[in-house]
Amino acid sequence: MSRPSTKRSLGVNVKISAETFLGARHGLETFSQLIIYDTVSQALVMPSEVKIVDDPKYTYRGILLDTARNFISVNAIKKVIEAMAMNKLNTFHWHITDSHSFPFQSKSYPQLTKLGAYTPKKVYTEDDIIDLVEFARIRGVRILPEFDAPAHVGEGWQWAGDATVCFNKQPWTQYCVEPPCGQLNPTSEKMYSILGGIYKDMEALFDSDLFHMGGRRSQYQLGLGRTDDDFHQLWADFQARATKIHEEMAGKSKKLVLWTSTLTETGKVDKYLDNKKYIIQIWTLGRDKVIAELVNKGFEVIFSNYDALYFDCGFGAWVGTGNNWCSPYIPWQKVYNNDPEKLLEAQGVNGTEAKKLILGSEATLWTEQADDQSVENRLWPRAAAMAEQLWSNGGKWEDAEHRFLFHRQRMVENGLNPDTLQPEWCLQNPGNCYL
Repeated sequence: MSRPSTKRSLGVNVKISAETFLGARHGLETFSQLIIYDTVSQALVMPSEVKIVDDPKYTYRGILLDTARNFISVNAIKKVIEAMAMNKLNTFHWHITDSHSFPFQSKSYPQLTKLGAYTPKKVYTEDDIIDLVEFARIRGVRILPEFDAPAHVGEGWQWAGDATVCFNKQPWTQYCVEPPCGQLNPTSEKMYSILGGIYKDMEALFDSDLFHMGGRRSQYQLGLGRTDDDFHQLWADFQARATKIHEEMAGKSKKLVLWTSTLTETGKVDKYLDNKKYIIQIWTLGRDKVIAELVNKGFEVIFSNYDALYFDCGFGAWVGTGNNWCSPYIPWQKVYNNDPEKLLEAQGVNGTEAKKLILGSEATLWTEQADDQSVENRLWPRAAAMAEQLWSNGGKWEDAEHRFLFHRQRMVENGLNPDTLQPEWCLQNPGNCYL
């Protein structure tokens, strides 16, 4: 990019070369961020000449938004996607249902939505989803749908007989980690029929090359299997059958994503799961030894380790008093320092081929304590810190602080609502707010 030689000219010569639409879109995003408004001269200013050769370090750069604990409106989701595009994040992981509510409009089984949505207005219709998928695609973001199973189901399934077990069973503390409890019954033929309908409905609306099958926190306490081995074999049988059903409904084989769980632990993951079919998303600690084992066994991984990338942490308990389970609050500096390669190296994995199995990272916002009023400032600007780490491999957060504060201000000027980090004085006096 350069300015013409004529001083009086206000024209600018810009050339963006890219191999794909996404590359060109990201190039335009970078170009837009080279232009700033100078409050002293009251004019737009930009570098007189610059050349940037750029590409992302990681291919998977995501945000998870839970829209089941509390309903998030379509407009609020669009604001999240707009901010993702501004930060060159490319995957919106939509945790659309859970045991608390079923806001996804199922064409095959409308009873799920009728009984499971909080209100008739708190539903994502087919038109809503088609609109969101296109809205995201234009901005370089794919929408990855998740139907979490076999656990995390409940509301909406009241009509389905033996398809679920232990829905809202009390005392809930004995059966699940938060109310209401509930999970699919892997011995029910009716459940598999309904599951196929849900997969069919989702595949008709979403065009992602991946599908997220959930797999978090299935509960042995719900009485499925006499022993630990029986339970995990039953779970693995469910996973295998669900995978086959999904492939039939999708009309093709897709790479599937699963959360870390007891099914992905040492001695189980290679017994029950195929590394050619499944990507494993890590929600446990970044120092969890299972990460190295998964990579050494050839599984592609996505980092969402809760000690750095769970943005619901640190807001107090919502059942009872005190702190929530993953407190304290995670500051942007910790997010920035969460380098997937370094986490792997800390476990003694240094090979180039092993590191290729790291797809990237995903910040998560579980919404037990968030809704339209707070979703933006829970995610931003912390997710922007992750975005820089995933794109450019970052460095020390101290070196990034001033441009990070400046970028946060840019987000505000673009109509977004990121959280406040410091007094504006720190932005105007870089380097003076360090300890």
